Amino acid sequence: MEIKYKILQGYEHTRDVTINEDELERAFGLFLLSGRWIFSGGAVDGKNIQTIVLDEHTTMGWNKEYKLNADDTENMNSKGVLVKSRNKIARTQERVKYLISTKQEHLIGKNVNLPALENNKVSEVTKSLADEMKLR
Repeated sequence: MEIKYKILQGYEHTRDVTINEDELERAFGLFLLSGRWIFSGGAVDGKNIQTIVLDEHTTMGWNKEYKLNADDTENMNSKGVLVKSRNKIARTQERVKYLISTKQEHLIGKNVNLPALENNKVSEVTKSLADEMKLR
């Protein structure tokens, strides 16, 4: 199952742009640095990005207008979608922040290997996200 994400650009769901997993790094780069990019799901101006989240409907093949309930959340949880997407978002945020802090912005979105981060398997971002999830 391919997990999809969506870029929220305001408060109307019609402005959401669905992206593939391999586009997530570029999306977070736009969010933090601004700029414009054309994704597989449409064009995005970084200054309009509110947040980037799991696109539950597209990932699970549900109609966009369908209202999720507790059974749907359990279904996604049993398939590992929620954990995988949270981990991917946390890792991607960490990668983008690392590239910015090391002045390697030109590598954002290229999904290059980053040995400095791969050697440190459990990062501070991942630890804090795991702690936050325990509280829920």
